[in-house]
Amino acid sequence: MPETLTHKAPAWLTEEYVEKKLRAYFKDESLNVEQLEIKPAIGNGENYASVMTRINVEYTTKDSQERQPATFLLKSTLADKDPSSNLFSEYGVYTREMDMYQQILPHMAELVKEDIGDSRKMFAGTVDVDRERNSIMFEDLSLEKYKVACRLMKLDLEHTQLLLEKLASFHASGAALAERQPGIFEKNYDRGFFNKHTRGYEHIMTVLLQALSRSLELNQDLKERYQAKIDGMINRLMDYGEQSASNQPGDFVTLAHGDLWTNNIMFQYDGKGRPSNAIFIDFQFCVWNSPVIDLHYFFSSSIQEDLRLLHQPALVQFYYKKLAEALKKLRYSGYVPSLFQFQQQFRAKAFYAAFASLVFAPTMVYNGKEEASYEQIISTSEKGLRFKDALYQSEYMQKILASTLPYLDQFGLLDEM
Repeated sequence: MPETLTHKAPAWLTEEYVEKKLRAYFKDESLNVEQLEIKPAIGNGENYASVMTRINVEYTTKDSQERQPATFLLKSTLADKDPSSNLFSEYGVYTREMDMYQQILPHMAELVKEDIGDSRKMFAGTVDVDRERNSIMFEDLSLEKYKVACRLMKLDLEHTQLLLEKLASFHASGAALAERQPGIFEKNYDRGFFNKHTRGYEHIMTVLLQALSRSLELNQDLKERYQAKIDGMINRLMDYGEQSASNQPGDFVTLAHGDLWTNNIMFQYDGKGRPSNAIFIDFQFCVWNSPVIDLHYFFSSSIQEDLRLLHQPALVQFYYKKLAEALKKLRYSGYVPSLFQFQQQFRAKAFYAAFASLVFAPTMVYNGKEEASYEQIISTSEKGLRFKDALYQSEYMQKILASTLPYLDQFGLLDEM
């Protein structure tokens, strides 16, 4: 992974600002920040939608003059001049994530703990939500030895099943919360990557598919079999994406995470090195939708190839069992599909897997030398074209495409539907 770190910390993130927020968080007006270190928290290609900053601080209080170390993370919006800033505002992602941390996640965590009986952490604790600056400060879970799995190695069966268990609780608690508090998800939870309000992502998705088509020139067999299909998909992508993300009569719907991939999951491990808990981060694209969009997106971007290509029906069955059990514990009285019905729902929205596999997944596993940013994706400069080509033309991605394209094609997902 390149060591280049993207985006500077916000100019307003000063010692005075941090001290004020920590005084409120610790409920101690005597707290004084003695030392402050601010540095980027993520590297090139790790995040395209926000600025992540690590805050290392040492502080004293009237009760303890000995310096106390603490570490926090600050998530803030991209600068106004950043080309993607308007895009994310169009999708309402910043307001939505602040709402999630303040209004939704605490209720869901309580339901999971009290009703489902799982006391494990679900998300990072919130230090402060600053709506004026569109920022969220939260605890640094690396101090509890939570860490993100390798986005290039992807997740094995043990990690995948643990994540699916936690995802089932997330989805079940979202459905139960909506039942107990009607209308809680009516505002601003209908703008996923595909929605009826905006097609802001259309240009990005188009230029990425065009880069995919160009990459097929490197493999004559793939070119002959799939280039015309990819070219035809370019004009159909948004229509089919919106269809796959539209709630249909008979669908089981709930709060979906909306952007569930390796870098938005953190794992904690036991003394033997086995994963013992998984938590979710990055709630910008949470949406009231079918839970299968999370499954398709996660399977297409984050699990090892043998699981993705050979074991998805069994993984859906595993998830469904956990979901049904959680809904029962929550005394959810709404519609719960049978496994057969749920598998049908999964298949009916399978175009979401084609979108995730071919458009977003290559950006998630990029490990090259070019600058990784939305600006480079939308740029028509030589540098921008070089980055987009690099996404698909690497040896790693060419190998993935050789298995992914036939896998999607067997379901008719590359054809006109």
